[in-house]
Amino acid sequence: MDTPSLLPENEHVRSLLGVVALAGILVALSDADPTTLVPMLALLGGVTAINAATDVFVLPEETPRLGYGVLVLLLGLAFPVFGTDPGQTRLGYALGGLIATCGAWLVFDAYTAMRFEESSDRHEFVSGGDDDSAEVMFRLQTLNVVNQALQDAEMPQSPADLAAEIDLTATRVEPALSYLETKGPAERTPDGYRATPPRWGRLHPIVAFGRWLPRRLFAPLRRLSGH
Repeated sequence: MDTPSLLPENEHVRSLLGVVALAGILVALSDADPTTLVPMLALLGGVTAINAATDVFVLPEETPRLGYGVLVLLLGLAFPVFGTDPGQTRLGYALGGLIATCGAWLVFDAYTAMRFEESSDRHEFVSGGDDDSAEVMFRLQTLNVVNQALQDAEMPQSPADLAAEIDLTATRVEPALSYLETKGPAERTPDGYRATPPRWGRLHPIVAFGRWLPRRLFAPLRRLSGH
């Protein structure tokens, strides 16, 4: 006979109860004012609610990002009230403004992607897995393994050869290689794929990040200007 569990079977309800329990432990074991925990509880509770909604309802892929942006925006607006001492009002407003700005950008980015970006614009490797966290994690692991294998290979690799080397199927490896090609770390040759040689030596990661960041920040504006 199975022993009945004292915890609800719903994963999201368990997560929410865990947040409440954590808050209770922090209040009991520290001298913190319970009101300072309100932003944390609201943020974690909101994330749990968003994840539950995306599991229950059929929503656009950008919905979680939109919801997270709203939560971060509200957290930034509330930060001067809950996050600082009375003597640090200026610091609280500065940090709150920074957090709220990040949240507003997330909302703007998610809205423009939802409104103007075509589903065909997204690579097949990153499409269709948003509703399955296990699938997302597996794709990330696959991408990392494939990229590392290309970095270690001395000669160009075909999808089949690379799949056999890292013990994955070609149907998993080929989309990952195609995605790496579109993003720059890999390039296609007549003999297969190879890691893209770094253009700036040891400074390549820093330079590449410096080129990527402005494009990512201004992506919402590019979507608007294109329509």
